[in-house]
Amino acid sequence: MKKISYEKRELTKKRQQRVLREQQRTANLRHHRKHTFSNFRRKHEEYFHLKENRQRFRSQHYRRSYQAAPATILIDGEFGIEDTTAIEYFLDRSNEIIDFDNRDLTIDLKNCTRVWPSAITLLCSLMQWVELSAPESQRPRLSSIRPSSSKVNSYLGHCGFYDYVHAKDPVEKEENYYPEKEIVKIEREKKLSNIEPREDKIISLLNQFSIFDLPQIELFNSIVLTEAFNNVTEHGVSHRDKGWWLLAQYHRQHKIISLSIADNGIGIRNTLMTGPQAADIEKQLANHPENDGKFIKMAIEETVSGALAAPLKIAGGYFASKKYAKGAHRGNGLKRITVACKKLKIPFTILSHHGYAFLDADGNIIKNGSMQRRVFAGTLYHLSIPAKGEDHNANN
Repeated sequence: MKKISYEKRELTKKRQQRVLREQQRTANLRHHRKHTFSNFRRKHEEYFHLKENRQRFRSQHYRRSYQAAPATILIDGEFGIEDTTAIEYFLDRSNEIIDFDNRDLTIDLKNCTRVWPSAITLLCSLMQWVELSAPESQRPRLSSIRPSSSKVNSYLGHCGFYDYVHAKDPVEKEENYYPEKEIVKIEREKKLSNIEPREDKIISLLNQFSIFDLPQIELFNSIVLTEAFNNVTEHGVSHRDKGWWLLAQYHRQHKIISLSIADNGIGIRNTLMTGPQAADIEKQLANHPENDGKFIKMAIEETVSGALAAPLKIAGGYFASKKYAKGAHRGNGLKRITVACKKLKIPFTILSHHGYAFLDADGNIIKNGSMQRRVFAGTLYHLSIPAKGEDHNANN
């Protein structure tokens, strides 16, 4: 047997001691982190309880059985809330589309003369809902009959819809119909880092085609876009993507930029009722789908929040009513969006599960209520931003 020198034995011994010290440091660090987390959890037990409760709710919420006989939903004419004369038609059709339980559903667009961005966003929410609500082996078969109009068919390809739903043999995109610079296409958002470039594209669209000056665009960016993105990224449910998506399109003939930002979350009512303010809110409104519209109205007009870290009201004195602690974040994101839209004269619409609220350019709620079935699989924020008309396009 070969004799090992004293120097080599000492070197091996030191190497082993270094390994043991490193293992001990790792074990101590792991213990410290575990102890720190345990202490943090004990101090914030209510937060973790709410978080776990919301996760349980989500796991139950996104379950659906598709056993009914095959069905076809016919869509005629213009489809979208941008056409203010056809809002009832949009709500009725969306009611049929989102809350279906058929094992085979066909959307017949053959006689559709225009599919607005809000309708594209709705159809993508259907895709999201199906992916979340059933395992792949139990999902219904979704299909569509394409529009007879080549222009409508071209738009569905151009705006990114066919790519989004993985349609086979997408149509050729025709540049003479829809210039690239006039659209921010819908797509599956894979990373949170996508927010900034998508926001930049929207601002570029506003700089080119809106009637706003730079301070107004800054107001829109700092409040409307910031709050909308905060909401959809917080409430979107990760699955195949990050659970939120958007579509923006300049319509020179109608002098608007149609902007839709949406998520596939549990909706405004369910978010509020699984948050820390649920007990106070339920004293005003019963937790039922038929009140979804009223919950939207409350979120617009009052300082309520479904954020897990939202503050509770505190007593202000023996006879005083309860109020929020000074400086507390009050969950007024929707209220801030509404105020900013009023300043900028932007009609603003919210669809959230069974509920809807339509606000005019002066910030007045002109239509608010709930449908028996869902009108959107998540929450949609839609804005009709005032834009330059065809004369602008001719001069540029």
